[in-house]
Formats: sequence, C-alpha cells, structure tokens
Amino acid sequence: MCVMRMKENPLLVCADVKPSRPDFTVVGVFNCGGVRTEEGVTLVCRVAEMCSDRGDGVIRIPHVETGGTIGAMEFNRSDPRYDFTDPRAIVERDGRRVAALSSMSSLRRAFAPDGVHFVCDDTPLFPLDPRSEEWGAEDPRITRLEDGQYAMTYSSVSRNGVGVSLALSDDLVTWNRQGMILPPANKDTVIFPKKIDGTWWMLHRPILDGLGASDIWIASSSDLVHWGGHQHLAGCRTGQPWEMRKIGAGAHPMEVDAGWLVLYHGVDEKEHYRVGALLLDKQDPRSVLARTPQPIFQPEEPYERNGFFSNTVFPCAAWIEGDEVVTYYGGADSCVCGARLSLSDIMDSLVYGRRAL
Repeated sequence: MCVMRMKENPLLVCADVKPSRPDFTVVGVFNCGGVRTEEGVTLVCRVAEMCSDRGDGVIRIPHVETGGTIGAMEFNRSDPRYDFTDPRAIVERDGRRVAALSSMSSLRRAFAPDGVHFVCDDTPLFPLDPRSEEWGAEDPRITRLEDGQYAMTYSSVSRNGVGVSLALSDDLVTWNRQGMILPPANKDTVIFPKKIDGTWWMLHRPILDGLGASDIWIASSSDLVHWGGHQHLAGCRTGQPWEMRKIGAGAHPMEVDAGWLVLYHGVDEKEHYRVGALLLDKQDPRSVLARTPQPIFQPEEPYERNGFFSNTVFPCAAWIEGDEVVTYYGGADSCVCGARLSLSDIMDSLVYGRRAL
C-alpha cells in the first residue's frame, strides 16, 4: 500500500495552539474534520486542554458549569476510590464508572491556503453547552453537501454519556447548531455528501456493553436532524486481530465509480488504531460490497507511535484528488498530520463477497 505522509508532519502540535485560559495547558490538537475549497483547506480540530499542574497532589479537571462558565473538578491523587492509570479518564474503582475525563476538548478552526501551513484560531468555534457538553466536544467530521452547505457531526460529552450533535454552516466560520441527533452512547458519525433516492444517509457507531459489539451502523433521514431505519452495517472480525475490539467510520463516504469508499478505524486488543476501507453499494449503502482484509494505514512514525494515546492514526477528513486519497488525521491523540494514499492501491486491496464481511 502506497502511503505518502506529508513531509511537514506533524502539521499542528500543541505549541501551535493558544490555551483558552492562562491556567490551561493544551495537551492535544488532533482528530480534525475538514474540507478543501478554492481558498485552501479548512480543518476543525479537536483541542484538548487540562488544568495546569500546581504540584500539590490535586488533579483539577476543566468542565463546563451551569451558565457556560469553565470551572474545575478536583481529585486527590491519593484518593483510593479512584483509578488514575488511564491517561484519558479518572475511573471509580467500585463499579468502574468514569468520574471525569482528564481533559476537556473544544473545537477550533484552522486554515491553510496550501493545505500544509495551518494557523489555528485562538478561541473555540462556539461555546460548549453545559447540558450536553459539560465534559467537552470531540472528533468532528465535516461533509460538504450537494447544495453547498456544510454539515458537521461531533461528539458531545457529559457525565450522562457521549452523544452525537450536528451543526450546519454556509461558510465554515459561523455554525448553526442543531442539537443532539443521536443520544448516548454513540459516536464516529459521518454523513453522506448527497441524497440517494431522496434520502440522506449516515454511518454511526453505537457503544455497546454486554450484547453486541462496537460496530458500524447505518441510518437514514429526510432532514438531517431526525434519523431512523437504523441497522447494522459492518462488524469487528475475530479473524483479523487489528480490528477485533471495535471499528468506526473515519471521514465521510467518498463516491467512486464502484460505489461509496469509506475509511474506517480498527482497534486491536492493545488499543492500537489502524485504518481500513469499506466499499458500499452506490444505490443502496446498506450493502457492503467489499472490505480490506488488512490495514491500509497504520502507526509507524514517532508522532503516531508516541503521544497522549500512543499507536494511533485516526482520520476524520479525506477527499479524492486524482488517484490519491488526501487525508488529515490525528497522530497519537496529540497532533494533526496529513497523508496521501494511493486510490488504486486501496481499490486493488478490497476483497469482495462474503469474505468482506
């Protein structure tokens, strides 16, 4: 598989992003939705921030309080009730419930006329909602719709779970928030760029506990806000260790001659993230035509193997340019990177028929 990482990688790192407050530290800029226009490339990045460590043994966690102000929850590192080993969350030892996320994310716009040298806004795209986003907004995906409008899905995170919200824009600057379109627990939602037989389609990933697995589902809508017709689309494959634990859609589906090409992430038992591809039927995207048996893109560079959450490549933006798939992705939950993948190599690596499932 031909993967050409941009030589300027990583394109955005923590030092390129101004903290929201003087007492905050940016610990990650990653997992960006994005589009290319005539003016250049616009990304909406997930920016993760933590309260600066005062060295007193107390962990302070930023969160949105009633009224929209940013406050801090406090946890003593020596408190035996909590497990602090996961860098992403503080977990109650009794019952394993997540008590808080270690950081809070918001969404920031970044722009580069050349698609490489990005400048990130100093402030979030919009304020967080204390009801549904007390713990942040994460992992945006942007689709340019057939009418020229931009649709952005993203994860809204609170103590009540992770749901999916939608915002619409005409200019990639001002966003009209539509609220939560999928309740917890759900994420990794991407919208198809055009209607198929008068219907909008989306891919999403329910987070299941007990029966079932964390697989890719598909749903339909007449208005982008109200979604139904949910059904299972593609699941984890026990014969493929690289995607045994969970899978989820990456960038929005891309139309090719053979159908809809979807980049997705697969996660193994060690929580390493790699990238595969699905091919869906052009007229009925509920039908999986083909799938790559092996990853087409995996962590190899230091900025992908070492970071806030290591061994992770996580594409949220992609489009086709000639025989290349241009993708912007999160490296190790720490930085924004770019790569070009050979479209013909991806198509040649697809396996059709029952073996694809």
